Amino acid sequence: MSIVSRLIVGLIFILLISCGGRQQPAARLFPDTVGSWKLKQSAVLAADQVPEPIRRLGIRRAGSAVYEGSGNLKVEIYEMTSSAAAFEAEQTWRPVADTVAFHKESFFTVVHWENADRAAVSAFVREMEKRSGQ
Repeated sequence: MSIVSRLIVGLIFILLISCGGRQQPAARLFPDTVGSWKLKQSAVLAADQVPEPIRRLGIRRAGSAVYEGSGNLKVEIYEMTSSAAAFEAEQTWRPVADTVAFHKESFFTVVHWENADRAAVSAFVREMEKRSGQ
């Protein structure tokens, strides 16, 4: 083999090795605490548990959690395939009593509260908006 051929084979080998890097695991959807709210339970949502309008836009993963603090919060986070899909999910979401929905980057989040102080819920939502996509 000539020197040029050896260099080409060597470069190809190096490129193949560098492409085989490990992919970082996805970040957790739900932090253990958000302000004064504590995570009580969380679960992965299967595709058939995701509302059809959301699923149709394309999701990577979805989860549901319950937080306790000044009342109870049920939180659903959908990691969409793009930030445009998350924006569209927010735009087409139908308002429901005691519920707020927002998006940041490719994440669409729905927060439903029961017997909760509105100021505490607002603080939770602001903190979750800051943490989305981290």
